[in-house]
Amino acid sequence: MISRYRHALAKHSPRLLRSVIYKTLYRQFKDQYTISPEQFRGKRILIVGPANTLFDDLKSIDYSKVDIVVRMKNGIHTSLDLWKEDSLRCDVLFHSFAGGSRPVTLNDINRAGVKYIVHRTLKKSAFLDTLLAEEKFGSSAGVKIVPYEHYGALSERLGGHAPSTGMVCADFFLDAPFKSLTFVGFTFFSTRYVAGYNDQITSDEAALSKVKDAGHHSPLHEARLIGDRIQEERAAGKCVYVSESMRQALDGFGARHGA
Repeated sequence: MISRYRHALAKHSPRLLRSVIYKTLYRQFKDQYTISPEQFRGKRILIVGPANTLFDDLKSIDYSKVDIVVRMKNGIHTSLDLWKEDSLRCDVLFHSFAGGSRPVTLNDINRAGVKYIVHRTLKKSAFLDTLLAEEKFGSSAGVKIVPYEHYGALSERLGGHAPSTGMVCADFFLDAPFKSLTFVGFTFFSTRYVAGYNDQITSDEAALSKVKDAGHHSPLHEARLIGDRIQEERAAGKCVYVSESMRQALDGFGARHGA
């Protein structure tokens, strides 16, 4: 009953009261919806990015040693034939629920076996979208958030640039007490997307130009920050593996910009 009440407020809040409603709901329920890194203690986590290097990257991964598969946005629609009957597997889906992404249906969530949908909230008002997503998907998957305060702090660490969904995802899991963390399909927009993710981008040059022209994300800052975070976690004795293509992308940004 309480959940339905929240959903009704999110869906039908009058414009004049919208600000009061989302601020009240966020203050009251933020902690309940915030996903905790502790949920992934001792897990072997595979984060699947959208770069077209993905299939080559996966050839070096022992799928039998993966506990949690994480995907982002349109990644839920990408079939990975290397996994046969688990080709659409996605235990955790990070999403922005913003324009530019293909719609996600309840059938998509069920086919992929999604256990958690994590909403990348970039402002407090986005919590209403979290509640609407819960109304739509909550019967099959838990709907959680990375709080907008975390998004703001991450933006500061990126020199004021907006963190991409992949950046928010990577930063979150690097904070988790995992057994192992593996990155595949991450090239920081330096290559086009894997087929089916965004087929409007037809070349590596177009991928990088698109993100630069939009002016929201910074591939350079994200590569530097993720690279630094990985080094810190490895220095602390944690097992973090990056694919060869991701390593080359990290090295490439460092070489081009003197990092």
